[in-house]
Amino acid sequence: MTDDLNSGPTGAPSSERLDSWKEIASYLKRSVRTVTRWEGDEGLPVHRHIHSKTGTVYAYRPEIDAWWINRGKQIENERPDTSSTRDRWLSRTGVAAAVAGLVLVAVVAWLILRPASSPAISKLVPLTTYPGVEGPPSLSPDGNQVAFERNGDIFVKQVDGEALVQLTNTVAAENAPAWSPDGRQIAFTRSGTGIFLISPLGGGERKITDTRVPLLLKGMAWTEDGKSLIVSEMISSICASLFRVSIVTGDKSRLTSPPEPSIGDGWPAVSPDGQTLAFARYSQDSAANIYLMPSRGGEPHPLTADKASLFGLAWTADGRQLVFSSDRGGFSRLWRMPVKRSLQASASPVEGAGEDARFPSISRSGAGAPARLAYQRFEENLDIRRAEVVGEGTPQHVLKVSAPFLGSTKSEDHPRYSPDGRKIAFVSRRSGTFEIWLCDHDGSNLLRLTSMGGPIVVAPQWSPDSRRIAFFATTGASGNYLAYVIDAEGGRPSRLTGDDRELEALPVWSRNGRWIYFASGRSGSLQIWKMPANGGEPVQMTRSGGAEASESPDGRWVYYTKVPEVGPGLWSIPADGGEEVRILDSPRFGYWSVARAGIYFIDFNVATEAPRPVKFFDFQTRHVTQIGAVENSVAWSNTPGFAIAPDGHWLLYSNLERTDADLMLVDNFR
Repeated sequence: MTDDLNSGPTGAPSSERLDSWKEIASYLKRSVRTVTRWEGDEGLPVHRHIHSKTGTVYAYRPEIDAWWINRGKQIENERPDTSSTRDRWLSRTGVAAAVAGLVLVAVVAWLILRPASSPAISKLVPLTTYPGVEGPPSLSPDGNQVAFERNGDIFVKQVDGEALVQLTNTVAAENAPAWSPDGRQIAFTRSGTGIFLISPLGGGERKITDTRVPLLLKGMAWTEDGKSLIVSEMISSICASLFRVSIVTGDKSRLTSPPEPSIGDGWPAVSPDGQTLAFARYSQDSAANIYLMPSRGGEPHPLTADKASLFGLAWTADGRQLVFSSDRGGFSRLWRMPVKRSLQASASPVEGAGEDARFPSISRSGAGAPARLAYQRFEENLDIRRAEVVGEGTPQHVLKVSAPFLGSTKSEDHPRYSPDGRKIAFVSRRSGTFEIWLCDHDGSNLLRLTSMGGPIVVAPQWSPDSRRIAFFATTGASGNYLAYVIDAEGGRPSRLTGDDRELEALPVWSRNGRWIYFASGRSGSLQIWKMPANGGEPVQMTRSGGAEASESPDGRWVYYTKVPEVGPGLWSIPADGGEEVRILDSPRFGYWSVARAGIYFIDFNVATEAPRPVKFFDFQTRHVTQIGAVENSVAWSNTPGFAIAPDGHWLLYSNLERTDADLMLVDNFR
């Protein structure tokens, strides 16, 4: 690629360009030595041409003027420019030299006796405050600009200004912007298309290669030599590995081989010296740990041993620590950890960064200039809404307009009616961590049922007699899901099985209460299993994938969906085992429910801004009809929740009431 020499980043004509160190120095009325020092120490905006001669530079007068207003005037009296008068000093008389000597002695004495200067104080400031969601961020190497995704397009913004440059504008969603080490290119992914490069000044883009971008792990990183990218790419329907991709040829070489079934590897970050690759390995969608390996390939080894989610990581400028986002304390915040582990080494919170922090990005500190840290502050609130259903089984079968039902300033999701219709179980963070709560059918008399105290708790399911509740939580040996059963009156949860190593999720009772169906990865892929409710050996049911199961009212069939990464679809299999048949194309994981006469589900195959149709599959006629719609803020990618009352009269569902993500900046990050 070549620089766009016709205009600058603000659209300035070529007449506004200064084409050498000499012209830049002349414009600032300073020496060449001074302006080259200002570039390294004070962030003077100087650009280099993309070829081997590092001394050929150029700058734009508007950028120089803006820098002078923000920083140049501050250093005017801090470090006076003496280099241009050096020759006059050398020609002075001996008296002048003696005076100079006395001055030198005084300066040395002051340097020895002066109090030690304190390092610059870290300061947290907003970086973006636009409506909606911005991020994740990627700071330029010098920390003066930030690239980020907003509304599916890539933007670049000056850190110390509000000027915004839109780099992409397509129908497809673009993600994961990443600055090259020399600051001259930004890599990004385009959904369903591939990996691209573009100049931070805008202009034409270049496609590098096709790629299958994961649903969750969209980040990528440059190698230190700027010749390759480390990307996360799907290798199966649910699992991703890391690949090295040449930016010249697009050739790929596989770096990691995560065990399946798992979500796999993502959030790559290359150390400042280019020798080590750090990344996150997800055993499932809610538990990940940091691994390290040689950047050219080799055996990964774990750095952390958490049972928590992880969203992004970055190396500190000195390469000694990693900064990462984790909800290990019940909410997402930034942590830092030494790369060289010792018995005393442990992660500690990043001081100065706030809560709800994700996706850290750290600039490279220059001579005398501390690094900057940018991150995404992400806030989301899901509440449970309720809508009345009337006329089931008649031509007047409709879903009425919904109303708020269960809400708080924290998220509520996964509602489930008890079979007797008297209670509702749901998951809430209103007490600070994920717990199962109960309320009466009308939303009154709220009561916390579990006290897990930190692990993610998911998907309560009632026993047929309404006396027990099954659920699963991230309590396994490596943060993997394990299934539990708890008495609806309270008490201590008991494990469904005794194996802490295998993934066990989404437990649900059979209609007669004799069996519990659940999803497990013990066969090497995620499948539906069942086991006696009173204990015994599990029996595998599906062979072609399965996750979320529910029995038909007569107990003859098991309906199920697969994990979100596989896509939509509803399958059935005889309860005693047999052929696996796809019966519906539209239902998605988490947004369907079996009722007495059929199956209710949301069809997300509509435009982004359109209401989501609610449809009903009639067991008797085998026809699908639309009975109403829910808000366009109900998204299949959100934490799910969808339940029909036993009498078929009410529908509960999770709705994204509010989401906001701004970018934050920690200046003088150390």
